[in-house]
Amino acid sequence: MNFSGPVWLMQPIPYFGEKLKGDWIVEPKIDGWRMQIISYPSGKIEFWGRRLEKKPNWTEKLLYLITPLKNLLPPGTLLDCELYSEGGRRFIPSLFARDPKVKPLVYVFDVIFWEGEFLGRRPLNERKRILSSLKFNPPFYQMEFHFWEKGDIKEEVKNALQKGWEGIVLKKWDSLYKLIEEGPVATIDWRKVK
Repeated sequence: MNFSGPVWLMQPIPYFGEKLKGDWIVEPKIDGWRMQIISYPSGKIEFWGRRLEKKPNWTEKLLYLITPLKNLLPPGTLLDCELYSEGGRRFIPSLFARDPKVKPLVYVFDVIFWEGEFLGRRPLNERKRILSSLKFNPPFYQMEFHFWEKGDIKEEVKNALQKGWEGIVLKKWDSLYKLIEEGPVATIDWRKVK
């Protein structure tokens, strides 16, 4: 797959309590707006939402977020992340205003392209390693995660809710990132629990 611009972002499916085999990690499920950050070979940076049928190019309204990324992202990089705000979900539209009422928070959790190479055929653990090589500064943060010990899932969700998150996302540690041109892929290797 060639690097060309925004992609249909992979989606988790609900977890219904079935037994999951292999190693899995737990990430917070943030009730934000899904976003992709694109650093083109030219050095231009853009921000796009996930609903590509609506052509959600948010770049012009989020220009103030480009400066912290300018010397951080190699050209040909595409990151999968969640746009959030210090005021919670209801204040996210304010981030697009000329004078935002709150500060943005951007949680980066995956890298789909790196220096023009599609990383979806590499397992999540390799993509996380590449992502951790970036030293994000606020308002950008690498999404925290921990290994799921396959204990009580209700306890994991309870802990996430106590921290103010919407729930959790379970991700298989060796999961691939699947892309197709027609729309988003929903994968059994990512499970959301709210």
